[in-house]
Amino acid sequence: MVNKFFQNKLTTSAILFLSFALFFFISYFSEATYDPGDGIRHYLISRYCWDHHDLMLYSWGKPFFTIISSPFSQFGLLGINIFNILCAVGSAYFTYRIAELLNFKYALLAIPFLLFTPSYFPTINSGLTEPLFGLVLILSIYLCLTERYVWAAILVSFLPFVRTEGNLILPLFLLIFLYRKKFLQILFLGFGTLVYSVIGFFYYDDFFWIKNQNPYNGNNKDFYGSGELLHFVHNHNFIWGSALGILFVAGLIFLLKPLYKSVVNKKVIENKLPEETILIYGSFLIYFIAHSFMWWKGLANSLGLLRVLAGVIPCSALICLRGLNGIMLPVFQNKKWIEYTVITITLVWVIRSPFKHDYFPFKLDQEQALIKEAGDWYKESNYTKHKVYYLYPLLAHVLDVDPFNPDKVGELWGLYPSIKEWGIGAIPDSTIVFWDAHFGPNECRIPLDTIINDPNFELIKTFKPQTEFTTLGGYKFEVYVFMKLSKPKQLKEISTLSYDFEENKDLLNTITINEQQANSGKKSCELSPKNEYSATLKIPGDKIPSNASLIKFSTSYYKAQGDSTQALIVFSIDDINGKNITWESRSIKPDSRDSKTKWQQINCQFSIPKNLTKNEFVSIYIWNKSKEMFYVDDWKIDYWGY
Repeated sequence: MVNKFFQNKLTTSAILFLSFALFFFISYFSEATYDPGDGIRHYLISRYCWDHHDLMLYSWGKPFFTIISSPFSQFGLLGINIFNILCAVGSAYFTYRIAELLNFKYALLAIPFLLFTPSYFPTINSGLTEPLFGLVLILSIYLCLTERYVWAAILVSFLPFVRTEGNLILPLFLLIFLYRKKFLQILFLGFGTLVYSVIGFFYYDDFFWIKNQNPYNGNNKDFYGSGELLHFVHNHNFIWGSALGILFVAGLIFLLKPLYKSVVNKKVIENKLPEETILIYGSFLIYFIAHSFMWWKGLANSLGLLRVLAGVIPCSALICLRGLNGIMLPVFQNKKWIEYTVITITLVWVIRSPFKHDYFPFKLDQEQALIKEAGDWYKESNYTKHKVYYLYPLLAHVLDVDPFNPDKVGELWGLYPSIKEWGIGAIPDSTIVFWDAHFGPNECRIPLDTIINDPNFELIKTFKPQTEFTTLGGYKFEVYVFMKLSKPKQLKEISTLSYDFEENKDLLNTITINEQQANSGKKSCELSPKNEYSATLKIPGDKIPSNASLIKFSTSYYKAQGDSTQALIVFSIDDINGKNITWESRSIKPDSRDSKTKWQQINCQFSIPKNLTKNEFVSIYIWNKSKEMFYVDDWKIDYWGY
């Protein structure tokens, strides 16, 4: 009776319809999308590819995803969400059909096992590529199981153009085709690559553009980072939740029995066991292992994101279902009340899992809220007619601008390369630049100090969260808005500090100060084999003028024997606990000599980071690393700013 319920077509249709309605309801009333980065970026590429046809071949955007999803994305973010809902519901249906083909009991449970897996559930409310990847993969497996090998080969050949990991899956289909002696059909596994290679040849004049334009060359390891090999294993609770996690392990174990039988007696090989083992188990495991390895070694721009596994969760759902079938021993099935209880508890446990995670309900997180605040300010400002540079994908959605129109919008990572190649005139006057701490110093490689200290740009607005938090790379997340000036700003001297060593205010390590030599007054600072470090000027960050961007340091220098030295002038910033934040040095190079006293003038300068606090301290001193004998006197600190 229970199994008849799970095989009823009306029940299946009702569950699929209710699933669609649930996810549509969630998407329609959500304040935010699940992924404001890649998800928004994929949506924007899909939405505007009809206006900018080159986007249909944009490697990072995934060409097959772009073209398939584009009709939906014309209706905005809700449209791309509906596309992913359809992908999810379609994946659930074919996962269920495969469960029937494999003669699994309770086959209908494959639907909630897929849709309510914690790592899969949120990707449905996004513009991410994982749901389509899962649909193409599970439908290709279904076509193989129903012996429609040509269609399976053609469909799966486009998998790498939904997500690059599809290249890992193609060899598994090759193995099945070889096992089933479908040699002619093997040729169709290259169909997708051939199609895109030919199309790209006419556009890029490069038949091998797919390889040559691979966006995952791993050159960004320095800020994407790396982690432990078992990163995904340790985060199993987010990937599966506790219920499906148990069933997944059970599914791995209960596959051993039919595999053992097939080794001992080939005559009892289950008809679909090769497809189940290689295509279902193999797809999940090779995908899981590859991502674990890439995050461990910092390859292919891996960020260790757990949601990437959503692409193979349809396979995981079938593994979990085999686990449930193994657990439901005949003794339980003979006692219907036990069978009903186990299934009910399992179902409730599974469905509840994704709602326990902090991504639900979908609300703007701290980064998104600040980006939206910046975007809303811009739309009400007097700058809306000016060209905009940005990189945070959500900002383009908030502003509702075509991010691929070069006359209206530019990507932040192209700002300084354009200036370097074409000169500052390449950036129109009054251009507005949105710099955020997530993308600015990382993907764009533009530290905040670079643009703040650039005389061609004026800071016009700053957005900071009420509660400070850090983002990628450990930077405090903030948004700064700049405007490109028609004429460069001029640096001006703001204030000056002088130290003649007659008094020791603000100085540390004053034991080095004596009356052996002096350029002015009676005292100077002695560096010798016993004094490796000079007196040190230490200034709290909040005592430095807020508009200062440059420190010019000068000192008088006297050395009895020879002029040259290997000593360094050091500029460092430390936090309140003494942890170093910044360390720079300049070589001592005399500018001029006083013919009467033989004292020489030394000058150098250092950039000052913005937003220094009272818990950060700037130190200036001289490091006598060769332990020579010389003297310094009359330090002068000039603060310069715009």
